[in-house]
Amino acid sequence: MNDSVRPPAPQASSYTRDFETVQQEERQWITQRRRATGTVADDAPVVGLALSGGGIRSATFNLGILQALSRRGLLPQVDYLSSVSGGGYIASCLSWLRSHFPQRQHRVLGSMPLADGGGTVLDWLRAHGNYLINGQGFSGWTLGGAILAGTLLNLIVLLPLMIGLVALASASWIDRDWPAWLHLPGAGVIAGHDGFMLLLWAGPLCLGLYLAVMLLFALCSSPVLERRLPLDRLRTAMGSLLAASVITTGIGLLPVFTGLEEMVLHYFNHQGAADLSRHLTYLVPILTGVLSIRAARDSRVRTGRFAVLGLSLLFYGLLTLLYHLTAHTALLASPLFHAWLPMSLMLALICNINSLSLHSYYRGRLAHAYLPAVAGGDAPSADPLHFRLADIRPDSGTPLHLINCTLNTSSSSQEKLRSRRGESLVLSPLYCGSSVTGFRLSRDYLGGSLSLSTAFAVSGAAVDPNTYATSSRALSFLMTLLNLRLGYWTRNPCADSARGWLPGWYRYMFRELTGRGLAETEPDIHLSDGGHFDNLGLYELVRRRCRYIIVSDAGADPDGTLFDLGRAIQRVRADFGAEILLGTEPLDSAEPPARRAYLHGRIRYADGSNGEILYIKTSLRANLSADIYAYWRANPSFPNQTTTDQFFDEMQFDSYRQLGLEVMAGLLDDGIETVEALFSRLQAADIVDKSVASVPSSG
Repeated sequence: MNDSVRPPAPQASSYTRDFETVQQEERQWITQRRRATGTVADDAPVVGLALSGGGIRSATFNLGILQALSRRGLLPQVDYLSSVSGGGYIASCLSWLRSHFPQRQHRVLGSMPLADGGGTVLDWLRAHGNYLINGQGFSGWTLGGAILAGTLLNLIVLLPLMIGLVALASASWIDRDWPAWLHLPGAGVIAGHDGFMLLLWAGPLCLGLYLAVMLLFALCSSPVLERRLPLDRLRTAMGSLLAASVITTGIGLLPVFTGLEEMVLHYFNHQGAADLSRHLTYLVPILTGVLSIRAARDSRVRTGRFAVLGLSLLFYGLLTLLYHLTAHTALLASPLFHAWLPMSLMLALICNINSLSLHSYYRGRLAHAYLPAVAGGDAPSADPLHFRLADIRPDSGTPLHLINCTLNTSSSSQEKLRSRRGESLVLSPLYCGSSVTGFRLSRDYLGGSLSLSTAFAVSGAAVDPNTYATSSRALSFLMTLLNLRLGYWTRNPCADSARGWLPGWYRYMFRELTGRGLAETEPDIHLSDGGHFDNLGLYELVRRRCRYIIVSDAGADPDGTLFDLGRAIQRVRADFGAEILLGTEPLDSAEPPARRAYLHGRIRYADGSNGEILYIKTSLRANLSADIYAYWRANPSFPNQTTTDQFFDEMQFDSYRQLGLEVMAGLLDDGIETVEALFSRLQAADIVDKSVASVPSSG
């Protein structure tokens, strides 16, 4: 969809494309927040705190960061709380708790009492480090059952349509025979299968068109025509035609390859071997595909070719299996299929794909773990699953929470958005939206029903097709078909409330299967993990030109590449003209513990204003408590254990929490009572470091 058919925008009172309008509203929100704390002046510098992605590891490390700031009285001075993925777990916990315990009433984070009298919020969080399987009746079987249910339900809805398409391609509906020579030796002449025959002939046709375009391209290279004809369009046309030729020929030949059964029976006259060969026509590509994917995961194979080959073979094997179901079984004529088809349509019409994917399970477990029921406070403990994002109020003294998501732009008409495959989109208590969709007041977006639990679960939707990490078409197709996805479909902030005529399940799944309709101009947009665009949460704080920014990076980085930091710096320079001057030398250390776990730098904004940044990294440093070193010696990958580990036990939880607390507390010397004082101390420390480095060695 292009700009000319963009959905009509809502009324100006609730919607704007001007970010300056959004920022003005945010500053008013922040002023109310500051007055509610009773400790921050209206004209104090704007402070932003970014909590990175990284699953439960990030949530736990950043809990320690928040505790250290809270104990020293600096947390009330944070105006913006920008969170991504795992950082959003604990940031949302803070927003939830402040909605019940305003800043003036309860300053120490984590000490709030639970509603059931079973301890404090910190006790609750410590006991829920394995949040995916935590809770009465929940276990690994529960998680496995949820994954399997999502897969089976998606197959129940989509497979009848796919089987119907294969059956249609296998039928005889045009008066045209296959060439007598086109079959395997010993197999009979192919009859029917008119759809496959058309695809087969489409292959040479596309190849012929490719050759014609190639000749036209050659003619266009002459000096007379070179500037008058679109050479780049001809190049892309040649690529598309060549790909179409290979794909249509491969699918069109499927009835030929499945003649292996007849060939075996002809030459060996053994029915058992013939039956086995029928199954081998789909088992061999499936198994070969799986082995190729495993080979791609081998660290010795530094290429994605095996993965692409494996996924393509896996897809072809599944297509061959569907062909056998239609051609060699009575499935289509059976009562089972006749009941299956209307059931598929009914589910597609009445069910919500967001609720039946892994997103729903993920959201429920996160809400259970990080939005605990608490006792006392100014407000009764609401239902954590349905607590509205718009109900986070500035009069509680809580920071304005920016929940970072990625808007999928894989099929955008804008080159930059398409190449990035995503754009930053923020969900906050005040506005929801992005620079490419516009911004809508949260109290009006989706009727004001967007919940905090949904928002931070979407921000943590790391497993999703059609992202930069799953850009392979075959991989995205299989992930969508098997419903292995955490992403979320929602309305575009610029769209009206009208819906498409096709049931949502079909609309959304076909767009994910094909990679089409994933753009910022569509009435329905797809959101996933904010880390797919910026895993630090720094991008949106730079957009708001904060005077002081604290970034806590708890992403897994065992090789010390600092990729997330580098990508964020590059993108704020490209999009906002902001320069972040941050040398990484103090973090370079071959063996832990490092000399220090932070960097201090400056920000030059495009409007000429300046800022400062404190970057904190999960790394071991000297003078930490003994229990942290003990855990590290028993688990050498700490503190960069894989993000696939979302099942923390008590010691693992407290090791990351205590690390965050001690790293942050080590920066807060006695006498530091403001964020300004903290950055002044860091600046003074930089001057000392430079002066020491400039002293020549006595040797």
